[in-house]
Amino acid sequence: MTPLEGSPPPSGDDGTGTGDGGSARLSARDFLGPVLLSHIERVRADARRVVAASEQGESTEPDVEAVHDFRVSLRRLRTLLKPARRIYGRRRLRPVAEGLREFARETGALRDEEVLRETLTALELDEATQAAVAGWVAQRAHREREARDHIVELLQRDRPDGAGATQADALAAGDTGATQADAPAAGERLRLEPHLARLERRISRRKARKRGAEALARRAIGDALDDVRALAGSDPGDGAAMHALRIRFKRLRYSAETFSPLFGERAERTAKSASRMQRRLGQLHDADEALAQMRSAEELPPDARAAVIEALAAERTRLAHKATEELARELETLTSLWSDDPRALPSG
Repeated sequence: MTPLEGSPPPSGDDGTGTGDGGSARLSARDFLGPVLLSHIERVRADARRVVAASEQGESTEPDVEAVHDFRVSLRRLRTLLKPARRIYGRRRLRPVAEGLREFARETGALRDEEVLRETLTALELDEATQAAVAGWVAQRAHREREARDHIVELLQRDRPDGAGATQADALAAGDTGATQADAPAAGERLRLEPHLARLERRISRRKARKRGAEALARRAIGDALDDVRALAGSDPGDGAAMHALRIRFKRLRYSAETFSPLFGERAERTAKSASRMQRRLGQLHDADEALAQMRSAEELPPDARAAVIEALAAERTRLAHKATEELARELETLTSLWSDDPRALPSG
């Protein structure tokens, strides 16, 4: 998989991932700049899709994947900001990174509600307990609608007929080297476009640190691998640690996919390995979140709540066992793929 989902490798690379030929001479700016700009446009397109889906009316089948796709495209862009700061400057990108993180946090409530519903309805329960859970889920349906409406309202702020320009718009227009202190003041309405525009302008400027594309790629993948290894030995019963490990596998996956034109099959296998662990640890996190909700779900009859908690605990135990087994295999795979320290500069 390439960072542009099917686009050809950057000019000068034959796509074999050997690091030979033009890829060793390709600059980090020439490689990463177009990728970042493409991801910015993808975020915008997905945001427009979310808003458009909300305007189709109740009689039209909703685009249930729109918000999910928007969250994924935003996460991919945020992941790329870490290697990008090495060529565009940490201080210049910090306000953008923090703004995008805050916006992503605002979209989390919808995912939480969607996953909770899916997790509970997938459990094997007796008929009476299923009926009780179905009623409880139905009572919470308004939370999912409110969370979706909140995301739409945030994205509508960037429409031409929305609110006037903020301080962040002025920063985006000039990008005069302002730092975190110049970010929008507390209390200003959260908006996405000013951060995208500021990042876009920064990328488009000629001034950037001179680094090789392959050296940047090796550093990005190496750092992501180190982050994974740092938490790989955590207790699988520690839900917070397992969730953090999932996020680190996600970053490894996106980094490998981004730089796959430079490393070919090795990066593709890395992305697949990370994706498998991301999915497994995601299931574990969903069970943890559902357990937390059930323990405070006083609206459920005590017998039904106890039965659901018991089923969730058993499912979590199964998932933790599978995750532990798979983690050992995937770490072995990743170690074999990058036994030559991915941050080392290519020989020759």
